[in-house]
Amino acid sequence: MLKFVNISKSYGRIEVLHNINFEVREGRITALIGANGAGKSTLMKILSGSVLDHSGAIELDGRTLRFNSVRDAVNAGVSIVHQELNIIPDLTVGENLFLGREPLTKLGLIDYKKLNGEASNILAEFDFPFSPDTKAGKLGVGWQQVLEIARALAVESKIIILDEPTSALSSSEIKILFDKMNRLKEKGIIIFFITHRLQEVFEAADDVVVLRDGCFISEYIVQNAEREVLINDMIGKAISPVRKREPIYSNENILKLDKVTVYKQNKAILHSISFEIKPGEIFGLSGLMGSGKFELLKFIFGDSVDRWEGDLYLFGNKYNPSSASRSVKNKVFYLSSSRKDEGILPDQSILHNSSISALKEFSTNTIIDNKSESSAVLKMNEKLNIHFSSLFQEASTLSGGNQQKVLLGRALLINPKLLLLGEPTRGIDVGAKEEIYYQLRKISQNGISIIISSSDVNELLDNCGRVTVLSQGRQTGVFSTAETTSEEILRHSFKEVS
Repeated sequence: MLKFVNISKSYGRIEVLHNINFEVREGRITALIGANGAGKSTLMKILSGSVLDHSGAIELDGRTLRFNSVRDAVNAGVSIVHQELNIIPDLTVGENLFLGREPLTKLGLIDYKKLNGEASNILAEFDFPFSPDTKAGKLGVGWQQVLEIARALAVESKIIILDEPTSALSSSEIKILFDKMNRLKEKGIIIFFITHRLQEVFEAADDVVVLRDGCFISEYIVQNAEREVLINDMIGKAISPVRKREPIYSNENILKLDKVTVYKQNKAILHSISFEIKPGEIFGLSGLMGSGKFELLKFIFGDSVDRWEGDLYLFGNKYNPSSASRSVKNKVFYLSSSRKDEGILPDQSILHNSSISALKEFSTNTIIDNKSESSAVLKMNEKLNIHFSSLFQEASTLSGGNQQKVLLGRALLINPKLLLLGEPTRGIDVGAKEEIYYQLRKISQNGISIIISSSDVNELLDNCGRVTVLSQGRQTGVFSTAETTSEEILRHSFKEVS
């Protein structure tokens, strides 16, 4: 039995956790849910030893756990798998698995025979399809996630914390992950599962704990829980359902691709892609990891490629997406699915993160009008309901969901005509998703076109008029969301193409 006893945590005068009390049993998967800023990550950082200055106690089987570092927590059997993976791509699978704990020969060199042998034994429990000497960077995101979990198992963890483990996974990869989680709980391991997808709570968890505004709100056995009750507990109010967007009928095109083939490193990564985007349309891209959907967004925005063939039209004119800066000048903006690597500037202020792409809007003769800049960013942050204490605080102090909304605000500040959004609600709670899609529907009514790439098929069906499906870099269909199903979309995602 693991118990949280009167856990409280403050940053300065702001108390972010208020006397948290609950307990979990071994061999159970406990989903931890709540809106961004509810305290989920802070509580798990306390459990995993990265936040030390707090009041209250954590008890395991009647013993108080006291950690002075993450290493102490790992040695005590507590491991955390972060939403942003910590895999080192240039190291092998085995080297990643035993990073910092490599077996050595008598000469003090790494004993690769022993390392790979032990790695094979651990990975066999996960039906891992790659050898230990495979470079980790060659693995898909799903298998990198499994490798992280295997690393936690390698240190004989009693408690494993999974922070948004499915946010970048396809449906098939999520099924693999859930199977591995069930194998771990059969060993008596306690698993904390942080997620913003309520469907996954009902699919994977045994118990669910709800936090709101740093407080413990409720706890349920999942089979007795109701979706509407969980939502109300998380946000403190009822929310209106997302309304499916009506199809757009227009002869005009904002963007048109005609048999576009894209090459990178002399290899075709996209093959004969054709579709058009209408004014004010919200258009979806669906497909598994590696399908080419993210590469397609990057190409449209001007990501460097070796060459491309076919025709691309922007606002009715032939267009060469040669660079990101040219795209921004043409009011085309791309929001990456990788918030950590290609989005947020963690050490910079919220103000700078928000306005960096729109500085010309606030400048005269290269001199920035700080007053108008701050005013515009404040209005945008209020519109997107971003929670912050000062525009000058570092973006890294915000929750993941609020960071994502800052990036969306950055895009909207350039007054775009075409938005390219990769996983725009990744790591965002139910209430914040509603807010973001409300804003996207609102701006689309002003004629702004939006392309959304998402691994959540139901999210696309709920919010897009049409969806195109990619598989292995090829288009397998374009569907009206009013006339298709998630099963049909998934079936085309797995479609073999030659």
